[in-house]
Amino acid sequence: MKIIYNIALISFISLVFLGCKKYDEDYKSFLDNKEIKYSGKIQASGYHTGNLRAELYWHPSPDPSIKKYVISWNNGENTMEVAVNTHNPEDIVKVVVPNLNEYVYSFSVVSYDSEGNKSVAVEINNVRIYGSAYINTLLNRNYNAGNPYEFTSDGSLKLNFNRRDTMNVSTTIKYTNTLGAVENRELPAEQNSITLPNYKLGTSIQYRSSYVPEPGSIDAFNVAQFADFPTIIKITQCDKSLFKAFKLPTDISDEYGWKLENLWDNNTGANGGDPAGFHTGGSGLPQWFTIDLGQVAQLDNFRLWQRDNALYNVANPKFFEVWGSNNPNPDGSFDSSWTKLQTFTSVKPSGQPAGQNTDADRAFARAGERFNFPAGIPAVKYLRFKVLETWGGANYIHLLELTFFKSN
Repeated sequence: MKIIYNIALISFISLVFLGCKKYDEDYKSFLDNKEIKYSGKIQASGYHTGNLRAELYWHPSPDPSIKKYVISWNNGENTMEVAVNTHNPEDIVKVVVPNLNEYVYSFSVVSYDSEGNKSVAVEINNVRIYGSAYINTLLNRNYNAGNPYEFTSDGSLKLNFNRRDTMNVSTTIKYTNTLGAVENRELPAEQNSITLPNYKLGTSIQYRSSYVPEPGSIDAFNVAQFADFPTIIKITQCDKSLFKAFKLPTDISDEYGWKLENLWDNNTGANGGDPAGFHTGGSGLPQWFTIDLGQVAQLDNFRLWQRDNALYNVANPKFFEVWGSNNPNPDGSFDSSWTKLQTFTSVKPSGQPAGQNTDADRAFARAGERFNFPAGIPAVKYLRFKVLETWGGANYIHLLELTFFKSN
């Protein structure tokens, strides 16, 4: 019985061995009796996105037999061959794949040697491509609404913008230069202002920002349209050498040698003393006087200096109107030839009663109190000041200086 068992065991082992011997070379029939040889695959691959295109990159294999790479996508429906120029694994191969759609792609890169042997495929996945849909989400960089522009000491125009968005790379400024030609300048993302030394006053300025959707993007994307920068208005002082006294029949006369012409002699009392200004007689209020600016001006604001030894007191103007005209009626009336530009009230910072002035009050007055004209007033050549109330309740008026500023 034992002999029969051993014979059976030997027979079983023989069959297993013969069976294995039979199948261990069956794969050769599938390979046409040829050995499989794999070429070296690429290393450290990645991508940079772009505008309907992508840049793929990798380090090449040191395998010197590799002659080309084949890139495929869309499940192999699209392919692209790339010749091999280096086998140095420290080099970087970069390939731009064009004509893509705004979509997320997966790319496969396979190396081929001169005999047609290929490497294991390397997948570069989740490659997002950008286009018009992304562009439609972009907004131009915001300008500084509180201080959009200013003029520098040399007359150049400086444009001010808010801090940039993270992915903003630049902003193009389009404007007309002093020669009348359209010019473009670039505001770098890390800067908040740009100076235009040759801007032509009175012309428009537009701007458009550029962005990258991802760090390393090979393309920057412009906002779809240029935006309009706020209208540039340069405020300059009116030329006092053109000013003249313009006496109309109903205007108040000067007294005590303090003539109307003293209001534009540039003596504000800053150097001390009590310089002469304009002074009227005590005939009661209201009183008015007229100035010829010597030119038609679009007024923006003016500054008024009070008589310094009577600040916020006596006959310094407190409540008054300013009228404008280009063709005053010679009879001196306030008819339709005059337009009231604004009613103004002088302000005392401390609010204390007459005769009680703080250092802040004095500094404010001695700097020349600023009064702003409203927007939309007509440009005028003649101005008429109609004083309705004085700081000290006097029935006459006095003041030292007037300076007017116009917009260009």
